Amino acid sequence: MNFKWLPNALTIARCAFALLCFWGVIQALQAQGAIDLGMTQDIPADEQGRRAAIQQLWYQFALLAFLSGALTDFLDGWLARKLDAHSRFGVWLDPIADKLLVGLALLGLAMIFRTWLVYIPAAAIIARDAFMTWLRTTPRGRAVVDPSNLAKWKTGFEMAAIIGLMLPLAVMPQDAVSQNGAQGVLAGFTAFLLVALLWIAAGLSVWTGWRYMKAAAQSAR
Repeated sequence: MNFKWLPNALTIARCAFALLCFWGVIQALQAQGAIDLGMTQDIPADEQGRRAAIQQLWYQFALLAFLSGALTDFLDGWLARKLDAHSRFGVWLDPIADKLLVGLALLGLAMIFRTWLVYIPAAAIIARDAFMTWLRTTPRGRAVVDPSNLAKWKTGFEMAAIIGLMLPLAVMPQDAVSQNGAQGVLAGFTAFLLVALLWIAAGLSVWTGWRYMKAAAQSAR
């Protein structure tokens, strides 16, 4: 039986997981709105607890969707090499799926935390990825091979920061979240390190994008 379609199927699944991750964040934020509304009204404590539990489930859903998407990123490349199943469609869609997964997760985190500490690096990474996606569709961009391995480090920092920032929302007691707000998760030394990783990823994104642009310009000469 021919399984060469599996890598492309996993790449398509990564796009679906990216959308599911963002949808989970949206649903969690809507649940937060219901929790905040309950604080201004005479809502029984058990009802507030139920709303907090629903919110936590949505955060868990979003985190699981992101982890599943990240896993497909490893599996599709491994299977493509194992099955010798390389295709033009896979080469085209794979980087788009990667950027969609990271971009929607970062957009969700920016909506959750609502602080410039997340806004700026998230915007830098998303803007760089969107520009690089466009650049690689041009003749100059297609002629260039990434001149360094820094992009792999960038991806590693992105994944670590995103998972680390989402994890407390999915596992911490939701009564603490409802009392302190999502920004309270950013408090503490661990959160500082995670935000620092996100800024490092943003810096590497800008740097690798600039190197790629220079290589593209030189190849056109």
